[in-house]
Amino acid sequence: MSANASRKSANGLSDHHPASLLQEPLACGVLVIGKGGKITASSVDASLQFSPDQPQAASLSVLPPPLARLVRDAAKSGKTVFNREIQLGKATTLRITVLPVQGNAAAEMVVILNRPSLAPAVEQNLRRLDRLAGLGTLSASMAHEIKNGMVAVKTFVDMLAQKGQDTELTEIVGRELARINAIVTQMLRFATPHQAAFATVRVHELLDHSLRLMQHQIGGKLISLQRNYRAQPDTVRGDDAQLQQVFMNLLLNALEAMGTNGVLTVSTDLGRDDEGVTLLQLTIQDTGIGIAPEHQERLFEPFFTTKKHGTGLGLAISRRILREHNGTICVRSESGKGSTFSLSLPVFEIVQRAGKT
Repeated sequence: MSANASRKSANGLSDHHPASLLQEPLACGVLVIGKGGKITASSVDASLQFSPDQPQAASLSVLPPPLARLVRDAAKSGKTVFNREIQLGKATTLRITVLPVQGNAAAEMVVILNRPSLAPAVEQNLRRLDRLAGLGTLSASMAHEIKNGMVAVKTFVDMLAQKGQDTELTEIVGRELARINAIVTQMLRFATPHQAAFATVRVHELLDHSLRLMQHQIGGKLISLQRNYRAQPDTVRGDDAQLQQVFMNLLLNALEAMGTNGVLTVSTDLGRDDEGVTLLQLTIQDTGIGIAPEHQERLFEPFFTTKKHGTGLGLAISRRILREHNGTICVRSESGKGSTFSLSLPVFEIVQRAGKT
């Protein structure tokens, strides 16, 4: 077979065969119908999910029945059909225009297909891109102003450290200032990812530090805190500031979802993935108001939020961070009964690695 011969697709049809052309991913499509009702050329949206019958691949029988009937009726009448809508199943609506070809041309009809449902989706994506661009510009200016304001705060904390006043609190505040400084210089990191500075991280220590920072909010709501740390080892490779950002996002969300006398449970355990890799599995469970089923699938989308004054960025950023750490995040929730966020990260076993070096 020559180098110019048509390639075969997975179903055995040539890439230039009319049936295979029905599967090309275009937003709209054109069918050229020749003599005898044969499809001589085609370019149709793949999401229409046509199922070509290989022995009759070039005939109208490869089309969905409503479309085939419309084309046959137009062929009999010889009249133009303009913007006729037909329904394919429950989810797909097509707008069809059929143009008869006059004269002795090889083609008898040209069929133009459009999906009106695509227009709102395209418009929504354009609006989202516009918001991303605007927020990127805003974040740059905000980061500059926040860092300027932090200079005075850091100076004051350094002075307290020199005087030896409340050393433990001073160290905590100093560490948080450093974390905030890292965050504001990487605002909107899901849009502009960067290379994280990975090191060995002890997850239990990082969780305890995050919970210590939230002690006031936990006590103020009379929340019962339960720690179930069963993961041994609890070490992972990662950026501790970024992982703490994830933990803080989830813990704050849990506290906001609960009223007084709720229960916050933070648990770790070990598991394995399908390839046998050991994973540290972390769950953060609350007894709050829960998440409506229709909102759960969109929780990790940028700008989606159910909070009155939320930005919709916390969970999107958290998922981006975990992906960069080869980790995952998912949620289970029931309205009125609370939510459980589950995270997994590959375990880094220090003893085994040290023995190999």
